[in-house]
Amino acid sequence: MAFLVLMLRAGLRRRWRAWLALALLTALAVGLVLAGVQTARRTATAADRFEVAHGYDAVTYSAAPAHDLATLAPFARTTTVLFAGSAPPRCDTCQPLNQNNFAVQEAPPRSLAHLVKVVAGRMPNQADASEVLASSNLVPYGIHVGSVLHLPLVAASQRAAVLGNANLTPHGPVVTVHVVGLSVSEFEFPGVQTPSYDIYTTSSFARTYNPQTVTLYEYFFNLPQGQAGLPRFESVIRQHGVGGVVDMDAEFNTIVTSIAPQAVAWWLLTGLAALVGLVVLVQALVRQASVEAEDFPALDALGASRRQLFSFGMARTLVVAVVGTSIGVALALLFSVVAPFGEARLADPHPGFDFDPLLVLGGAALAVVLVLVLGVWPAVSSARRASYLDEGPAARASRAVTFLSGSGAPPTMLIGVRNALERGRGRRAIPVGSAILGVVLAVAVLCGTAVFGDSLHQLTSTPSQYGQGFDAWFSVNSTGSVGQNVAMLNAIERRPGITGITAGIGGPVTIDGKVVDALAGDSLRGPLVIPLTGGRYATSNNEVVLGPKTLSELDAHVGSTVEVSAPVAAGGSDETRPFRVVGTAVLPPDFNSQGLGSGAIFTVGALAGSSCHNGTDPSCLTSLVVAQTGSFLVRAAPDAQGQAALHALSREYSTQVNFPTPPTDLVSFGEAVNFPLIFGVIVVLFGTATLLHLLLSSLNRRRREVGLLKALGMFRRQVAFSVAWQTTTMALIGIVIGVPLGIATGKAVWSAFADNLGVGTQPVVTAAEVALLAVGTLVVANALAVIPAVIAARSRASSLLQSE
Repeated sequence: MAFLVLMLRAGLRRRWRAWLALALLTALAVGLVLAGVQTARRTATAADRFEVAHGYDAVTYSAAPAHDLATLAPFARTTTVLFAGSAPPRCDTCQPLNQNNFAVQEAPPRSLAHLVKVVAGRMPNQADASEVLASSNLVPYGIHVGSVLHLPLVAASQRAAVLGNANLTPHGPVVTVHVVGLSVSEFEFPGVQTPSYDIYTTSSFARTYNPQTVTLYEYFFNLPQGQAGLPRFESVIRQHGVGGVVDMDAEFNTIVTSIAPQAVAWWLLTGLAALVGLVVLVQALVRQASVEAEDFPALDALGASRRQLFSFGMARTLVVAVVGTSIGVALALLFSVVAPFGEARLADPHPGFDFDPLLVLGGAALAVVLVLVLGVWPAVSSARRASYLDEGPAARASRAVTFLSGSGAPPTMLIGVRNALERGRGRRAIPVGSAILGVVLAVAVLCGTAVFGDSLHQLTSTPSQYGQGFDAWFSVNSTGSVGQNVAMLNAIERRPGITGITAGIGGPVTIDGKVVDALAGDSLRGPLVIPLTGGRYATSNNEVVLGPKTLSELDAHVGSTVEVSAPVAAGGSDETRPFRVVGTAVLPPDFNSQGLGSGAIFTVGALAGSSCHNGTDPSCLTSLVVAQTGSFLVRAAPDAQGQAALHALSREYSTQVNFPTPPTDLVSFGEAVNFPLIFGVIVVLFGTATLLHLLLSSLNRRRREVGLLKALGMFRRQVAFSVAWQTTTMALIGIVIGVPLGIATGKAVWSAFADNLGVGTQPVVTAAEVALLAVGTLVVANALAVIPAVIAARSRASSLLQSE
């Protein structure tokens, strides 16, 4: 034990910098893995925990109070919410909002905390009629905490018009309110196919203004049996004369589906980080053991046994493991403050700092054990070489060093390049190969990540690549006047600058026994505005275009025949008939709840059947879209005239216009969380730590050479320049090999990712970004060399040669 303590003290005194670098490398690996596991777990369970804290199983609506619903057994909890008739709010920074998705609601104070989760600000003061909560998804429309809104209320005399679902101009008072908080409910998540946008008022507001406006009622229920009890609940509701029931569990499933890719990505990211961390940590432990083994022959001559030398190696590994793991746990706990991210953070009832004793302490103990296991072989290998005193054969000089010697390169360059490329021999041997490999991998992964990230950004910022080849879509008011819908279509057609109009209806169909979201569309002007990924558009009523994923799931291909069962537009039973697959396309996310790459596109006539002379009457088809719940997808010219036309139509039909929105799962993956960037940063951190550890180990291992050079008259700045040339050489090797390798890898990964999504977009390589990455690699490498260079330059020749 005395020998072990003596060796640890001596090693800490001589090599504390290398030990600290090794501990920090361990901390980085442990911290990233623990933080990743913790974030992945919280992300995966965020939706379920939100459901427990703020979820309901069913909701129903009523135009009149249904007081007996609140006492219905066997329902465990009922929440009654009042709707105050209102048009969308107005304010200086507000953008137009679809009236059909907006509502002013008032819930009892205790129920409000269960109905919504406050994500910013605070709950409103129930005694203040001017304080409100606003849906967090109103932020993109210019509404935030502190906004002053003007709510135009519908007059009580307009009740008949409201119940008729007609778009109307409110005649009631305009109430000024202040947003004191932002909230989210099950209806308001971005992942919901048609999210609602709500303002939650106070009891004081309801007492003051509800008598002056039209009030409707909404009842939320928690069922003891969950979704399994929904059929019984619906039968009971019908007996009480209340309207239809909305399955809230279906809404919840869309939230789960939206968050799921983010959870999977976190698990994958954590696994990759663990793998990279293990490789880098093994290399660092081997290098450190090799450096420390230089003293073992002398200790062996003094009588130290191999067991004692092995014990010293394991004791040093234990110190590094405990210190590094402690720092890693602290890093993971700090990271939990900002986790989870994106929609998962919106759903998490308690985002921010999280301490899970079982995960953190158990993970820390496992990390210490794993580092010790990784240190066994380096310790054994070093102890076995204890009696090896011969320096061995001289190492052959690298060709690069030989070339530089003959070209008249300065000594500092020769020394730095030699230290970067030549391993050395005997006691001064440095495993430079593993360090160069680490730099190459870091540059390659960062470059590949840049290619993947740029490609993903192009996908999310180019609507045509995710199925939205239009600039806006105008929703037909199915319950309003057909004349109003026809007038809207005529206004769109008359506008100069509108280059494309596609009329369409949507709904589920069954293809070869699989339920698929379908869009039936015909062009009124220009080609269809839904981009193809292969083949051609359907031009006849027996042809269909499928999403790539649906095509694969049906084991079909372009040219094959599928059986389609769809409801006849004029009513009646479903009709099943064969369709030929003529192409592949991506359905817009707004019309497809099954994800990118899924769905089917027909002509309107294909689903209209006999109601429009077997789909051959164009005017009948247009009338069918107008009369049903359909849409007009509009593309504007990219010039000023087209943008002016789109802006004017948006103002005129502000409650019926919608704009392209990227898929929520892609936004969470690539924008809100940016997993490609996170992985790139992780690899860069590991590469940086590896290079720093190599420089410190090299400086400690070759101190005799540095001492001899200084004794022969080399200046401090020359010693520092030699260290800089060493790191520059390694960085250049990383750039020359890593950049093309990274570009090729990034392209391959993106192509596989895009094919899996079903979007078929090409990878993007930005030359300026690649050049910036190369320059950044050189800058970072030389910045890392500053500390070792300063240490080497300031060391005295006598102290460097003393141990020799």
